[in-house]
Amino acid sequence: MKAMDIHADDYALSAGASEDILTCIRAGRLDSISVLTNMSCYGTYAGLYVEERKSGAWKKDPLLTVHLNFMEGRALAARGEVAGLVDGRGYFNLSWEKLFLWSFCPWKYAKAKKELKAEIKAQTAGFLKYFGGEQPLRFDGHQHTQMIPVVYHALLEAIREEGYRVSYIRVTKEPIFPFAREASLWKTYRPVNWVKNLLLNLLSPAMERCVRKVTGQKPMFLWGVLLSGNMDQKRVSKLLPAMKKQSMGRGRTLEILFHPGYSKREEMGEEFVSEDAKRFYCSEGRRREFGTVMNADIAFPLPKC
Repeated sequence: MKAMDIHADDYALSAGASEDILTCIRAGRLDSISVLTNMSCYGTYAGLYVEERKSGAWKKDPLLTVHLNFMEGRALAARGEVAGLVDGRGYFNLSWEKLFLWSFCPWKYAKAKKELKAEIKAQTAGFLKYFGGEQPLRFDGHQHTQMIPVVYHALLEAIREEGYRVSYIRVTKEPIFPFAREASLWKTYRPVNWVKNLLLNLLSPAMERCVRKVTGQKPMFLWGVLLSGNMDQKRVSKLLPAMKKQSMGRGRTLEILFHPGYSKREEMGEEFVSEDAKRFYCSEGRRREFGTVMNADIAFPLPKC
């Protein structure tokens, strides 16, 4: 992983989101993307990605990451292997809070880990079907679920059992001081995202220790949680110098997370279960983040740390 990485989440979330991310790739704006393998448009857009990549027309070939998804869409493992994770139609019926609580409930933990492990293997198989295993695998989680203890323990067990070669697992650890120092932006931070930022940062040290044993990857910062949906040009330009400085000072890589893929409301079929999530997928914030990624004034290519 480079000293700084421009990343897009949610390829194959929907046709609209995938087309926007492909536009960013064609313009050479992205270093890596995360791919959802359990949504209905995955086969179409995985195939399109592979065909376009073969053409050799892209300015750069982004790294691909398995975007593990337990929040929506259809489970890929056999129904009997994941009965506690899905509804009667086979769609995921979970919340972040439920997975988090299962991590600390002895009577739930073992069963949940077993079922999550089965689904992780199934989603990884779906990824390998289209993209192959020539390169080491990379993993992260939709809505940062990979940070939940029961999830990352299931992931690490799946890696050991299947013998996957893995170069990267996202550790969602976002610097706080750059936000605190930029007083002009204080009123623009959503309180709920502060809570998310602090909780993920509290979970990160234990996960980081576990991950380092498996991947040997350099410690990282992820920037894009507190401003999720609001990574516009103004905020990114103001915060980038401080983010770079803190990353360099701590000897960490910096992954800058964008959600540049906009979904249309008519694309929100029965596989999308959360109204809050649907509002985010169809939000103007995603259009703004697309504009940020595509705008040459945001220092692309970004200077190396």
